[in-house]
Amino acid sequence: MGHGIDDWMVAWNTGSGEVDIGPWPDHTGWSDAYQMTSGCCNADRHKMTAEGKVMMLFVDFHKLVVRDGIDPQNAHREFLKIDEYRRRIGLYIPGADHPPKFARDD
Repeated sequence: MGHGIDDWMVAWNTGSGEVDIGPWPDHTGWSDAYQMTSGCCNADRHKMTAEGKVMMLFVDFHKLVVRDGIDPQNAHREFLKIDEYRRRIGLYIPGADHPPKFARDD
């Protein structure tokens, strides 16, 4: 079981490729080793609909990869820790978590 849509935070260091996803709120200080954070630590996320939260999850992913140069596979590996990410990525992407297809009745 991973993080729910309302209890995750991503932390990363620009230029180093370091990225991690952990719990929010961060009661242990795990994110202190990183320059940047995003996710549920942004207060405006808590006012969004579920669809808005999912959209921002993917915006965060792209921000890390495109703007800050985090390796896409490293980001993907970490984002797989978020339940809704696994449910929303394409069926054939490694780590996808989709409901099983119904068997055809031929």
